[in-house]
Amino acid sequence: MSQHRHIGLERLDGYDVGRDPRGLSTDDLERLGHARVSPLRALRLKCLDCCNGSTREVRLCTAVDCPNWPFRMGKNPWRRALTDEERAERQARFVAKSPAAPSEAQNSGGEVGPSHLDRVRGPDTPSLDFPASVLGENTGGAS
Repeated sequence: MSQHRHIGLERLDGYDVGRDPRGLSTDDLERLGHARVSPLRALRLKCLDCCNGSTREVRLCTAVDCPNWPFRMGKNPWRRALTDEERAERQARFVAKSPAAPSEAQNSGGEVGPSHLDRVRGPDTPSLDFPASVLGENTGGAS
């Protein structure tokens, strides 16, 4: 349990209840042990937690009535694929909003080297709730 647990709690009618996370700063969330992850990644991690860290068990999950089940593989099955025109339009909008001109690697589709963003804690950074073995491709399981 986090030593900063009190950050996420408040008193209501004499009981401890969870604070609204929308009112917490990102620093508070990180002190509570939460990593910056996308909602899909959070769903995937919950499925891994439910299946004792086994990616195989997540894939074989039969809890089809679970609200997370369609998202268990870390993809949104409701999202349709973009057409080539839609992809080009979004890329043009992104480039127009970008403060810097695209690099040679971005124009050619080649690899982009490390940037200052690589030093920021990203979605692949494990939180205290999920050990590194859970975040990797573990093929072991309880079955």
